[in-house]
Amino acid sequence: MANKVKNPLRIIAEIELVSSHFGTVAFDEKNPSTVAIEKFDLPPGFNKKYSPLLLDLGINYPRFPVQDFYIDRGLRKRGRKVSGHYFENGFIGKKYCKLGLAWYSLHLKNWKPDPHSIFNGDNLLTAIDALYKALKTD
Repeated sequence: MANKVKNPLRIIAEIELVSSHFGTVAFDEKNPSTVAIEKFDLPPGFNKKYSPLLLDLGINYPRFPVQDFYIDRGLRKRGRKVSGHYFENGFIGKKYCKLGLAWYSLHLKNWKPDPHSIFNGDNLLTAIDALYKALKTD
């Protein structure tokens, strides 16, 4: 059995906030440690407009940032391979690569969630925005 997140009600509130921006978001209500967004807008220059986005939160979210980001395989930016942060053919130890997703290595520094409010401080939207900015500038 997978380890359970420590603050599921907080995470579900953040997921509802994410769904107001991205539409369909899938997660397990009993243990929302993984969040799947059906349509994540990719920055201009990619060979696709959208990608599914899977966020592996880890059990200590939101105290610690999103653990791992997974997006479509086969992405190209301006006809070229995406940066060295994009592991298209998977990465040893990254469990969701087995589902046919690519792992995008992004380490969120200076993560400061507000323990009393999902709107103040960092949350899932700031993590997703950081991914978008990384994809845009890579």
